[in-house]
Amino acid sequence: MFQGILIFAIGGLLLIAAFAVLVGRRRRYEESGSPEDQLTDEEFRRIEFGDEEI
Repeated sequence: MFQGILIFAIGGLLLIAAFAVLVGRRRRYEESGSPEDQLTDEEFRRIEFGDEEI
């Protein structure tokens, strides 16, 4: 019985560690962003308000 509890506990710890790694990677990915993903104020205004340049 003790072995089953030990195996279950180790499995739980591995799942928690894997979750923490995935969340950390996701955070770094979202924070890094690429310059292409950044809109200038002018681009944002055109998209948000539908302004067209003439």
